[in-house]
Amino acid sequence: MKQELDELKTEIRNLKKRIAGLEKDLDYQVHQSNKNDAVIMCIRELQEEVAKMANQPVAMLFTWLK
Repeated sequence: MKQELDELKTEIRNLKKRIAGLEKDLDYQVHQSNKNDAVIMCIRELQEEVAKMANQPVAMLFTWLK
């Protein structure tokens, strides 16, 4: 019985470590997503400016990803 309890405690500790690691990974992914959104907005602004300079609609020069 004592051995089973020790095994369960060890398993719980390991699971807590894995959860903490997954939380860190999720935080990183959210951060990267926010950075990607900012980059996408900058690219779209550049595309719009290039289209103005070329006197062409943006859709004629670039394909926007959704």
